[in-house]
Amino acid sequence: MTNFHDRIRKTLKIDPAADAIQFEGKWRSWGEIGAIVDGVDAALVQAGSPPTGAVGCILRNTPEHAGLILSVVASDRCLITLNPFYPDETLAADIRKLRPPVIAASSEDWSRPALKDVAREIGAAGVELTGDSAAPVRLVAGLEKITGAEMFVPDHDVVIYMLTSGTTGTPKRVPLTRHRVLKTMEVALRFERNRTLDGEPTLRKAVTIHQGALVHIAGLWGLIHAVMGGFKICMLDKFNLAEWRQAVREHKPRVASIPPSAMLMLLESDATAEEFESVIAFRCGTAPTSNETIDRCWEKFKKPLLTNYGSTEFTGVSGWEIDDWRSNWESHRGSVGRVAKEYDARVVNPDTGEVLAFGTEGVLELRGDFVWEGKWVRTTDLARLDADRYLWITGRTDNAINRGGFKVHGEEIGQIIERHPDVRECCVVGVADKRLGAVPAAAVVLREGAKLTEDELRAWARANMLPYQAPTLYRFIDDMPRTPSMKPKIIEIKALFEDAV
Repeated sequence: MTNFHDRIRKTLKIDPAADAIQFEGKWRSWGEIGAIVDGVDAALVQAGSPPTGAVGCILRNTPEHAGLILSVVASDRCLITLNPFYPDETLAADIRKLRPPVIAASSEDWSRPALKDVAREIGAAGVELTGDSAAPVRLVAGLEKITGAEMFVPDHDVVIYMLTSGTTGTPKRVPLTRHRVLKTMEVALRFERNRTLDGEPTLRKAVTIHQGALVHIAGLWGLIHAVMGGFKICMLDKFNLAEWRQAVREHKPRVASIPPSAMLMLLESDATAEEFESVIAFRCGTAPTSNETIDRCWEKFKKPLLTNYGSTEFTGVSGWEIDDWRSNWESHRGSVGRVAKEYDARVVNPDTGEVLAFGTEGVLELRGDFVWEGKWVRTTDLARLDADRYLWITGRTDNAINRGGFKVHGEEIGQIIERHPDVRECCVVGVADKRLGAVPAAAVVLREGAKLTEDELRAWARANMLPYQAPTLYRFIDDMPRTPSMKPKIIEIKALFEDAV
């Protein structure tokens, strides 16, 4: 059976001199990444980390952090993701609560006094990624050994203790088992014309462009998937449209992944179909994508925009394959593809739990034999499902707005507003209202050069949606506050309307 130990470590040793990860214009070889993996392994043993211990990893998008991740997942240890973008006090509080026996981070993060202070407080050892190719890993002075008591002990098969993005609320932790991650990789490869993880690993000439934050699920999956598949990686520090376009021109990928908000930027840019000559399809996930965006992508680039659906808790639930999209998109517009064979899906009444007929909107429940012990688990997503297992995500229960007894969905309203020719992006949230309980409020990013006024947009919205759907409040902003995975950050968007409550 394929496992992390064999697949990752064998891939690292196929051709140590071959290019592995390009970062800031410079290639690192598989041998150099392997040296980081070996250095982390040795430092953990020296610090007193048990073979099945946990490692708190403050993850940034660099080759060094890629090596750190590969070291931990290609062992029996458990990787705890820690967010470098947190303020010092928030990061320290997270570490204090989790009590990881080892903390691994870059020199940049170890320069934060709060990190060393909390490591000493809980008795954690410190591993430093130096950025020096001659000595890429070392123990932090004064934190060479684990000294704390009552440290975090993971369940035996948990490989990643994942922090969710916190798009709609407080981030939470989700345990991911090795078996589950392997199944996720198999599902992802099947969307690439039925490739599998069977047999010996090989290195490929193809380059995958990696812009997702490693601290979040999409970025972490992207890295592990690329390495287990033997792909070269062009890693971006974060998504930047100009850098992403340059990477596509240089590496000519067959499939180019891009967040929905970035696709809107690309559609407004001077990019042409010729620029994406190598690309047969774009892939878009992490947030809802409107039919209009998919249509515009086809009109401008003559490429399908393949959407998918998943979450930290349930990864790789559904997605479009290119041949399926060509045959069935028009008859299944708005769907996020077929549910993967590894999952059972159903839609239920949120109040009674009654399983609803195909085509009826309700709350999505999922079941898989490799996740949540095979039990049905209720998501926070509203959905429709048809008899052929095509899935439509229609909203979220935690962004459903009860406006005086009328239930409206922020995602649906936002997608309607995005049809306005002057609107680039819209995110609609619910805010408290003394009379109605809650009302929809719209944060709006205009297209470059647009002169649309609030009164004009308000009138347009009333003419293009049901009266109770029309937002009561509007804020025009330069850009959406986002998580590192490029999703709109609902908490911060709601804060834009605090003065109106």
